[in-house]
Amino acid sequence: MDKITEIRIEEIFDEENNQHYYWVYYYKNDEVKIIGKSSVKPQCYRQIARYKK
Repeated sequence: MDKITEIRIEEIFDEENNQHYYWVYYYKNDEVKIIGKSSVKPQCYRQIARYKK
């Protein structure tokens, strides 16, 4: 199984290019994996699923 240790959303104010956006990425197996760039703030949700035999 993979080891995802962190998920981040960074708000970026690029004053030089007059842009405002969000970077979404995560750390998987000690490497940064970029999910994408968004012009709107992503919503964060937590969902718990329990499976029983």
